Amino acid sequence: MNKNNKKFKLTKEFIQKAAYRHLERYATSEANLKFILNRKVDRQLVNIDNAEDLRQEARIWVMDAVKKCVELGLVNDQLYAEAKINAYLNSGNSLNIAKNKLRSKGLSTRLISEMVSEIEEKSPDINFISAIKYAKKRRFGPYRIRKANEDTERKEQASMARAGFSFDEIMRVLKADGEDLESFLYENK
Repeated sequence: MNKNNKKFKLTKEFIQKAAYRHLERYATSEANLKFILNRKVDRQLVNIDNAEDLRQEARIWVMDAVKKCVELGLVNDQLYAEAKINAYLNSGNSLNIAKNKLRSKGLSTRLISEMVSEIEEKSPDINFISAIKYAKKRRFGPYRIRKANEDTERKEQASMARAGFSFDEIMRVLKADGEDLESFLYENK
């Protein structure tokens, strides 16, 4: 039952409208939209007697709703992947982390590989640029405010390694001069 204590009826129209409402607020991939709509169906069918029969029918409605959204151009995995990977890299995530985040949104490995190879062609130093942005954001290495001790440097290296950067990139960023890194950043925009 819904908030007004009226009998709720799960319909194909309800699922289609739910898809539109979600897409009004968020960009998403095809697989993620399916996941969200299926989760919504599952929540609606918690205390229903014939839930399994209705759930099977609702799964078909979800597939139809997603297909319609794709046909209308409301869901486009290619554009979504481009926007997300650029946002991830601009915020200082490594290529490895960006790939994992895209994979978790249900994008195909083939599409992700194409995007990464295209980005690496345009800018071969993209991971190093992201490492600089990460260090700047976290105030590591030359961007550090406080004086470092031996433990601080080790922790910074570990943090950057967990963020997906290679040892060479980490050492290159942490041992560099801040002005050199800034000039490298602005030359490669």
